[in-house]
Amino acid sequence: MGEEDTFENFKCLKLYQVTLSKWEVGEESFPKLKKLELEGCRKLVEIPPSFRDIWSLKIIKLVESPQLEDSAMKIKEYAEDMRGGDELQVIVF
Repeated sequence: MGEEDTFENFKCLKLYQVTLSKWEVGEESFPKLKKLELEGCRKLVEIPPSFRDIWSLKIIKLVESPQLEDSAMKIKEYAEDMRGGDELQVIVF
């Protein structure tokens, strides 16, 4: 999955035990995404910052991926500043 790939109809994306350490996507890659769920992605260093520009994103759920909480919170803070309001939830298990 590269920066130029587009998944126009994805509304939910769940990655389970992905072994990537770095992930790059463009904000155009998931224009209708509402939920991003990352489970057991222990090697992944951060959620790509481009997710902050996906205005349809409402939920980031992290399960057994505590190292991603910082980047998820940065995305949430940016979304709050740009959109005004608290529309994006970050859920950590």
